[in-house]
Amino acid sequence: MANMTVSFEIPQDLLASLKLGILDLSRNMRIISAISYFREKKLSLGKAAQLAGLNRLDFMDILARKGIDIFDYDESALESDLKGIAQLKK
Repeated sequence: MANMTVSFEIPQDLLASLKLGILDLSRNMRIISAISYFREKKLSLGKAAQLAGLNRLDFMDILARKGIDIFDYDESALESDLKGIAQLKK
């Protein structure tokens, strides 16, 4: 699989304001982008981790620290599962 390079200009004073080096900014932007695309359901967990440059477990750890739900488990799915469990008990 071929890799692509994305680049853009950042004023040096902005880097100074962020108190980041270019490598730290690049890493942070990859993670922030991955989180955003994951939350918007544009990328799966695995693909978002790949964009972030992390393995799935490390990416999941970042999501957990930020209070972001990893699994999309809504109330209707819970009700369905509880009904299924109740039927198994019979």
